[in-house]
Amino acid sequence: MWSLTSSRPRHCLKIGAQALAWGEAIRTWRGRYRYRCTLSPTPTGAIKLSPMDLNVTDLPAVENRLRSLAGPRRDIRFAGHAWLSDFPRPIVLLLPDLSVRATVLQLEQLPPQMEEQEALIRWRLGQDHLLPLSGAKIAWQGFPLHEAGGERPQVVLVVTIQEAILRQYESLCESVGLLPQEVGVTSFRLFNLWLKAAGGWKRLGRDLLWVSVSDGGLTAFVLQEGRLVFVRTKLLSAEGLQAEEVPDGELVDNIVEECAVSLRACREHHPGLNVTEIVLAGDSPFPMLEQALNRELGLSVERLDWGAVERVGWRHNGGSTSWATLPVVAGVM
Repeated sequence: MWSLTSSRPRHCLKIGAQALAWGEAIRTWRGRYRYRCTLSPTPTGAIKLSPMDLNVTDLPAVENRLRSLAGPRRDIRFAGHAWLSDFPRPIVLLLPDLSVRATVLQLEQLPPQMEEQEALIRWRLGQDHLLPLSGAKIAWQGFPLHEAGGERPQVVLVVTIQEAILRQYESLCESVGLLPQEVGVTSFRLFNLWLKAAGGWKRLGRDLLWVSVSDGGLTAFVLQEGRLVFVRTKLLSAEGLQAEEVPDGELVDNIVEECAVSLRACREHHPGLNVTEIVLAGDSPFPMLEQALNRELGLSVERLDWGAVERVGWRHNGGSTSWATLPVVAGVM
């Protein structure tokens, strides 16, 4: 959600408590895009997700796994000669949802300059006591919407991350020759991928629950008539949750319950909310989840899957097609 330069890296790294995902964007001579992904389990106990405390508890173990996943440093070559050796590769770095905090702001207007936007957003966050700002870096994404007869207020999704946590992730990447040129959050990149594949903002004409399940946590967006009104991230179970270690029925029940809690919390402030459909993204297929959401909450289910990548014109070029690698493709789009 924030970037150091305007150029786009061709590689993306997603760091999670359960898995590390690496993705590469390849552009053919015809201008078409292809992707290649690899996946590696995170060393057990090496990353403990938190929005307040340092996440990486075993730096050497994660460094070794990243070095194997991303491969060696590369030289920059021109006319058959190496001009720069061991040059760090620029990447998009995706952080887990459980490492950040997010909220929704409604502003009458958003200034044109980035510095003015940040000042206004920080002021509002402080006034409303929504997120802790001490030692935190903020990022935001606007949701400008218009209606007949006038302009709606600007809706802004705001994310904060403690600078110490961000520095640890950045230092980890730099130690293996990777330069985080752009930093994002997993669910927010997946939402943008889904929106692009689904036809853009015109897809958001009805009330909608959008849910991402990854790294043992759940993030829910609630949209009312196309306007983002609610965001919530929740740990689904104890730290170190591994989907294969939890009975399918229990995990499905947890997800359904947290979806219900998110809708109830949103309706407290938006009593006219009428959600009948859910878009579901996740790092595994979660068998039986669609039936449970339909049975318990009366929601029709749409999944964000690899078909979304094909609909925006990208093609597979080898490597893993695990659900857990979908974020890194979203990261380089």
